Amino acid sequence: MNKAILEAKSLTRVYTQGEKTLNVLDAVDVQINSGEIVAFVGPSGSGKSTFLQSVGLLDKPTGGEIIIGGKNVAPMDDKERTEMRRQYIGFVYQFHYLLPEFSALENVVIPQMVAGVKRIEAEVKAKELLAGLKMDHRFDHRPGLLSGGEQQRVAIARALANNPKLLLADEPTGNLDPETSETVFELLIDLVRNAGIGAVIATHNMQIAERMDRILELKNGKILSY
Repeated sequence: MNKAILEAKSLTRVYTQGEKTLNVLDAVDVQINSGEIVAFVGPSGSGKSTFLQSVGLLDKPTGGEIIIGGKNVAPMDDKERTEMRRQYIGFVYQFHYLLPEFSALENVVIPQMVAGVKRIEAEVKAKELLAGLKMDHRFDHRPGLLSGGEQQRVAIARALANNPKLLLADEPTGNLDPETSETVFELLIDLVRNAGIGAVIATHNMQIAERMDRILELKNGKILSY
């Protein structure tokens, strides 16, 4: 049986605006297992991004527990949280956020070097990932010379470069046309399944969501099985 890579227990995120309080996450319980791809759906503003930022250790929740790889994140300081992100988590956003002055290959190499991988080894891994995303003919192109779909493929390769155990993707194909979205999604799913990692993919596209292992819906601050 696959082990849980992510557990959120009674996860709460409250925002205060003047005298008003907004419970974006209301005692949310979620478990994601290694090798499992879970769709995360809900209308815009429902809190999907807040959830991903919380479990991705980019935002501190108001309450509850986050356990990643069996480790409780709550007592960790900022340095330890940064190390957890580096060791366990890969991120893909709706906007690719590539470094414009570097090539596609370099955008995938740099995160590995920051993590201590030697450049020659990082280039081998980067080429392997980009080739798997059908980008082997674009190694030397800078982001400005790539299409939107190609840029997002580079962003996916970057997210997987340091062998994360958990992938968090926030509307990764939301900025792409339907045909390109389909292509990028298929490549993403193939890579994630081959790597055997757990993944949470927020999407508005129900056709895409229905092809994942499970669907979770965030509604009124609560998680519902779809």
